[in-house]
Amino acid sequence: MMMKPKLWIFFCAFLIASSSFAQINDFNNQKTLDEKLKENNDLLMTAPDQAFIRIDELIEQALKEDNKEAELTLLSKKAWYYVRKTDLKKAIKAAKELDEKAIEYDNYYWQSAAHSHLLEIYSFSGLPNQAIEEFHKSNQLLEKSDQTDDKMNYPKAINHIKIANVYEGQGDFGTAKKMLIKVDEYISKVKDNEQRKKIRYYNFTNLGAVNLELNMLDSAAYFIEKSLLLSDGKNDEVSLNQFRNLLILGQIYNRKKDYLTALKSLKQAEKLEPRLAANLHEKNLLYEELVESYEALDSAQQANLYLHKAKDITIELERNKSSSLNKIIDDNLLKEKSYTIHIALGAGVLLLVMSFFLINSIRKNKLLATQEKAEELYLDQNKPSILEEQQVYTQLIEMAKNDDKSFIIAFHDKFPDFYKKLIQINSKLVESEIEFCALLKLKLSTKEIAQIQNIEPKTVKNKKNRIRKRLNISAEQELYYFFNQI
Repeated sequence: MMMKPKLWIFFCAFLIASSSFAQINDFNNQKTLDEKLKENNDLLMTAPDQAFIRIDELIEQALKEDNKEAELTLLSKKAWYYVRKTDLKKAIKAAKELDEKAIEYDNYYWQSAAHSHLLEIYSFSGLPNQAIEEFHKSNQLLEKSDQTDDKMNYPKAINHIKIANVYEGQGDFGTAKKMLIKVDEYISKVKDNEQRKKIRYYNFTNLGAVNLELNMLDSAAYFIEKSLLLSDGKNDEVSLNQFRNLLILGQIYNRKKDYLTALKSLKQAEKLEPRLAANLHEKNLLYEELVESYEALDSAQQANLYLHKAKDITIELERNKSSSLNKIIDDNLLKEKSYTIHIALGAGVLLLVMSFFLINSIRKNKLLATQEKAEELYLDQNKPSILEEQQVYTQLIEMAKNDDKSFIIAFHDKFPDFYKKLIQINSKLVESEIEFCALLKLKLSTKEIAQIQNIEPKTVKNKKNRIRKRLNISAEQELYYFFNQI
């Protein structure tokens, strides 16, 4: 079974902040360069590869004209481009180059932007603690900058979009949603109506994505429709955000089992994708959703086609991720040891990391299938035997099936030590994860949990796998046995 990646929160609002310097009239004697910067910024959203090719030429012109703001703006765009391409090793290098230049020019605003890029990179690399650290660094540097409040609202909003992604990646969708609502507070302070409208166009997409993860399908559809209403006609028809809106709509309709409508949105997104800077995570998600639609519509040939595409993307993702991890490890080692030692160690770590990801990618599907069979066998052999115990389980299961709001209270009443024992293992468990663990404690099968939570069985399997990681349950240990002992 294929692991379905989480939908990454979307960051294209960053270009608005990056372009703000290109659009101001502070350097009238550099008008030609300003116009080129604005043109390049617009091109990044429609033809990113073409725009990127021109960046070095524009940096050279900025250096000749001693236009430091333009130079820093372009260095930031470089980092943005590499992140969009999921070339995280080059993205780290570009972000650090921006940071070094911003320090040299004593510019706190662009130092903040560099750490904002690193926040995003660490998020993509699966390093949430480092990402949170960069979030705080970026915000602290912003407070030191001499920008107006209006200009600071852009990067503050963007940082909160990015940190929302970190919490989303940890399964803490409630906190992610709070961060995105905070974004709207910053957006409301933006004085320019067009700028405010544009950022909301992006952020409604973000809110749609998080509500989708919370399985609040109607709310997700509501925010996507609000985003579409704010689109700028033809200018947004071929844009990253339009692609994402279509992708999320496809997910919503797949979960509602309206597969034909889902397929329509997903095929529209697929048509846009080659013209945009969609990253590998988004491409992978698109292909997996197409697999789901075609499988439900009994189109095995098409489903297999996209299944192979998704697997190819997954391998490429793991390679890029391991490359970025190696770069991060190398940078830390450089601070501590000699060049020869850390290069050898870094190469060894890279080999180990790449080997792990490649082997893990091959074994993961087989392992999940084996675990599922073992779980089914355990449930068959370990049903509640004592009458009183049977009655307790039956009562709680009925409450869960009926979506009874007092279910979790009644559960904790019957199993008073359950919550405490879970928190002792991982104090960062969120409410939705604890409730999912409660369903496992009640020995509900994958199919039964899917019916109760109105989600696909494969989503339940993915949640089980996530819970194993959150509670340090080894792959060899039977999941239901673990919860039976708590």
